[in-house]
Amino acid sequence: MPSSPPTDRILRAILSTIVAMACFAILNAMSKTLSTSGYPVIHVIWARYVFAFAFMLAIFLPRSGRQLFSVRRLDTQVVRGMLLFFSSYLFFHGVVYLPLATAAAISLSSPIIVTALSPRLLGESVGPRRWAAVMVGFIGALIVVRPGHAEFDWHALLIVASTVCSSFYQLFSRRYGQTERPDASATVATIVGTVAATPFVPFDWVTPTSTWHALLFVGMGIMAGTGHYFLTIAYSQAPAAVVTPFNYTQLIGSTILGYAAFNDFPDTWTWVGAAVIVGSGLYIGYRERVRWRERTRV
Repeated sequence: MPSSPPTDRILRAILSTIVAMACFAILNAMSKTLSTSGYPVIHVIWARYVFAFAFMLAIFLPRSGRQLFSVRRLDTQVVRGMLLFFSSYLFFHGVVYLPLATAAAISLSSPIIVTALSPRLLGESVGPRRWAAVMVGFIGALIVVRPGHAEFDWHALLIVASTVCSSFYQLFSRRYGQTERPDASATVATIVGTVAATPFVPFDWVTPTSTWHALLFVGMGIMAGTGHYFLTIAYSQAPAAVVTPFNYTQLIGSTILGYAAFNDFPDTWTWVGAAVIVGSGLYIGYRERVRWRERTRV
């Protein structure tokens, strides 16, 4: 029987997840600032990848050398990178029109989607209690999005599509995270995103109009590179049952930054839906942790 990960590895995974979520909240605030300042979304996406790649080269290349570009399954890493690219592109489009916390609340349904897809894609069994939690979580997502309601904003569907892409990205991370180097996985995904975005940039180029905007473009790369590197570490150090519940800390950061930077604050129904999603996700995480302990018990 496999043994449980040491306590220090679990703590490392939890701290890595919290750092990653903080980076993503800051990244989203930066992207919204730039997109609402007149920069095309494809320009913002491109800068996010280019500067993330430059950051990774500066930090990891001296230590890792050629291993930074060495992966066991290049085809899988390319698919994983494209999923991340589409997730970022859709999210950056949607967050221009939605409060940061609302977009974050919708994206929190990702663990629920992962659970729903894991039987087919990961070969994991999902019991009736977790299926019930999945259904409750989707109800929470509907409360946040509110399709058909007078206050429905179709841009929320962009965040939904982004979340689906992110869920598949996480499924690939869970399936292959233990067999790939975290720095190599993060770097290859960044290269894929850079290659995907670059051909479209010349047709919609806008030169930064201020030093502050230029710093935000560079900062996005640093936040993206750091966030995805730490998230890859988290999934390689501990089971998803340990890592996933701490993804919800992103909602806290997004709410604070959204209010401070854009004076956005979610309405009551968004908070109700977010609470349902978080509650469902936490229960799924609890059930996965119980099952993991049963499997690893000697």
